[in-house]
Amino acid sequence: MLASAGLLLLAPAAPLLAQDGGKPYSTDLPQYAQLQALEDRATDLQTNGAQDAEGRAQIIAAWQALQEAAQRTLLADGSPHPLAHIAKISIASQLYRQGEIDEALAMAEAGVGGAEPYLGEYPAKMAEGAALIGLLLTQKGEPERGLAMVEETYAGFLRLDPDGQSAGFFTAKSNLEFSLSQAAMRLGRTQEAVGYQKASLDTREAALGVDHPDTIASYYSYAQTLRRAGRMDEAESFARTAVDRAIAHVDPSDPTYARAFEMLGIVLANSGRPVEATQFLTRALELKREHEGADTLIFGYGIHNLGTILLERQRYEEVQPLFTEAEALMARYQGPASAFPIMALAYNGQASLALGKPAEASGLLEEGRTRLGEDSSDVEALGRVIPDLVRARMLTGDRDAALAAARQFDDAVRASESADAFEVALATLLRSYAQGNDPKALLAAAGHVIEATRRFGKLEDGAALPVRHLAAIDLVMEIAAQQDDAALMLSAMALVSDANLARATGRRAAQLRDENPDLAAGLRELDEARQTLDRADRALLLAIAQGQPTDALRQDFAQAQSASDQIEQSLQQRFEQWAAARVLPEPSVADMQTRLGDGEAVLAVTPIYYGTYALLVTPSGTRAIQLSATRKDVVDLANVLGSSVRVGSFDEAASRKLGQALFMAEVMEQLGETRSLKIYANGPLASLPFSLLQGWGGDADNGWLLDRFSLSYLSGLSAWEPDERKPDQGPLSLVAFAAPSPFTRTVPATLTATLAPDGAPARIADYFSRTAIDVNALAGLPALPGTAQEIRSIAASAPWRSQRLYIGPDASEAAIRQEATARADIVVIATHGIVAGEIEGIAEPALVLSPGDAQGETGDDAGEDDGVLTASEIAQLDMRAEWIILSSCDSAAGMGGGLPAFSGLAQAFRQAGARDLLVSHWKVRDDIAAFVSSQAVLNYRKGMSKTDALREAIRTLRKDSKIEGADSPFAWAPFVLIEG
Repeated sequence: MLASAGLLLLAPAAPLLAQDGGKPYSTDLPQYAQLQALEDRATDLQTNGAQDAEGRAQIIAAWQALQEAAQRTLLADGSPHPLAHIAKISIASQLYRQGEIDEALAMAEAGVGGAEPYLGEYPAKMAEGAALIGLLLTQKGEPERGLAMVEETYAGFLRLDPDGQSAGFFTAKSNLEFSLSQAAMRLGRTQEAVGYQKASLDTREAALGVDHPDTIASYYSYAQTLRRAGRMDEAESFARTAVDRAIAHVDPSDPTYARAFEMLGIVLANSGRPVEATQFLTRALELKREHEGADTLIFGYGIHNLGTILLERQRYEEVQPLFTEAEALMARYQGPASAFPIMALAYNGQASLALGKPAEASGLLEEGRTRLGEDSSDVEALGRVIPDLVRARMLTGDRDAALAAARQFDDAVRASESADAFEVALATLLRSYAQGNDPKALLAAAGHVIEATRRFGKLEDGAALPVRHLAAIDLVMEIAAQQDDAALMLSAMALVSDANLARATGRRAAQLRDENPDLAAGLRELDEARQTLDRADRALLLAIAQGQPTDALRQDFAQAQSASDQIEQSLQQRFEQWAAARVLPEPSVADMQTRLGDGEAVLAVTPIYYGTYALLVTPSGTRAIQLSATRKDVVDLANVLGSSVRVGSFDEAASRKLGQALFMAEVMEQLGETRSLKIYANGPLASLPFSLLQGWGGDADNGWLLDRFSLSYLSGLSAWEPDERKPDQGPLSLVAFAAPSPFTRTVPATLTATLAPDGAPARIADYFSRTAIDVNALAGLPALPGTAQEIRSIAASAPWRSQRLYIGPDASEAAIRQEATARADIVVIATHGIVAGEIEGIAEPALVLSPGDAQGETGDDAGEDDGVLTASEIAQLDMRAEWIILSSCDSAAGMGGGLPAFSGLAQAFRQAGARDLLVSHWKVRDDIAAFVSSQAVLNYRKGMSKTDALREAIRTLRKDSKIEGADSPFAWAPFVLIEG
């Protein structure tokens, strides 16, 4: 997981330090000349020698030679020279670098313990040793002991007089503060961790200056800590500062340069911007390969970091070779039983399971479990391995092995003082699942997992659900399907839905928080209350699992729940815009059924991790179903079908197979009387119009699904307004925007030489700045001159009460904000749609309009007419439109990160007061887009529901329009109605 990335960055950020000079035992004294020579040799080898296995052996031998010589060099009181102890710290550092964790820890403890009387003479080396011990103990799952060890040394360190100390003294102090931060974060003491890391940054900044590579390393380390504390905007600011200063002041060959890019990528990934994140991590990897070499531990870390981002993007095929290479490198340099090779095995196993290969996953995950050891108490490491291993074993029919693994994890969690409520709930669920417990216990455990995961989601605005949470939700859905528990299935699906919407709309909530100190303070209070609730939940779940009395714990949990709810309700009342941008109502099956009319139904389909699940809700009944097709089966078919139709061809075999998989006979039987079907889908299915599907009901001869149902789509499961038929309303008002003016490419003169052949920047850094949108990428978007004729055709197709057309430079954000747009019944926007993270600087869904004077700017200096209308800006508009028609912009297309653009746009327009969206999944001819849009509006005027109006418009296009090519699915299939 990305939470480990701070440790990946520690080793190069904390260089080994030679002893301080000018002390009573200094090797500059003549009687210690032999020790000076041995120390110089060891230091030279460590600094300039080879860093492979043979080189490290030579370095260790050199420090051992110093240690042995110092042991024989006696002081006046008969004790050995302090370097006999200090050299052990350098030996320990080398042992750690090659993965000999236990040996490194023993050596470091011996060195620090023996040298304790000489703290004043060797403060830097003592600090190095204590920081290393704290790090090793934290990695071994003993953060309490590590924190205590480092705190003791740090307290002694602070008693030393800093006047006249060398730069190494302050670097050592900074390293101690870094180690304290890591241990505190591992213990869940978030505010302490942030404070220690800020102190580490301040120490280096004061001693070395703001542009020193070591200070820049502290900037990105602080960004990492802020990220883990959920303070994403601050984290991004410090990460960008690190990149800015690295570009301006550090040579690209310096390791800090690549690390700065790497950390910004990690922060962006956790802010819901995985596409941008992948670019920065790829650039960091290129720098490491060029300047440090591919056969290095640092390069292995870079591969590992890139793999974790791609894993979160569900690019499972791509991550497997990355984690295979990373595991080999890190096992060679750190040892096969160290943390990161085991994590690489675990992540590779996760990818195998997601790719429908449980036997392969079992092998990888069992190897990771074996390396951890049967008696491992490291809950975090076990939590990466065991849950997927239990699932894989069950899928291959080996219940005994699954149960043994589940018991190991459950026992470790129960014995741990640092496991959180999610880990406790998951451990209980896995044990029940493997044992085959009674349904009541299994469903209760599944419900606890959902609640613990939902609390995580609320604290991680903008971030995708980690794969370990997706895997847990997948298991909950399997159980819900086995027990046909529609309420549990809805809770699980809504959790995924809400997390996706938070990624699309959370930026507005974050902006509101940053603009309002009172809101920020209230959210910090809410965060603390939820942490208290999580601890109370953990204690209660442990007591239930262990059969202990629970009355008092239930009371504690109820009080914590009430306190958290009260704070949240107060925030919702005091800050309505924040509530609208972030807080989603809890869905219920009964509420969904109440909203459905006769002949209507909801079908939610979720390919999530290993399996694919469906929830069917009609006015009179519900079904929770696990489809026979795995996630991999569904994703592959959806990608093949979507790719074929987008280029004007059509893979009929894929259409029929996918139709048979999603609408099998069991589903169609339940939909027997249904005429109007509302669909919720995520992943690749969210970017595919279901109207294309054939073969539904298991009959390969069945035609288009659109001929069987009127189809509409839900952007989320939490709430939607009923689609009602209305009487003829008479003429409606129209406002339309089309053919926006292009952006002007802006390339600094100093970067001209780095342009690629097409004029685009050749490297990320070539156009990077802290706050600006990548205007060059916007300038590269194709012009849309045909959209002007499209909206003129719409304007001419019906008698409008009023109409206003904004074309070219008039199609601006200023025009969107005019009163005429606010009052319009129908708003058409024919332009490009941008999905979050697709373009640097655009962190949320957006529409591209004509740029004003502030083209491409963001932040405090940005104007309101920069040409990029973001979801946050849309949400602040005042609109009453019944329909927002987004045309010619791939406005429903899914992004590489797995988040469909329309979810965020639909929610934003709903917050602005508008109703539903008519969008297209791909670009079609302007005459076809104009026909469908205008015909749907005419049908709506006649009293049809929006769903029926669109269906009839498509039928007319196919059968009666006489437009050339109109009967091709490429022409009629992309148009869908999105209900907010």
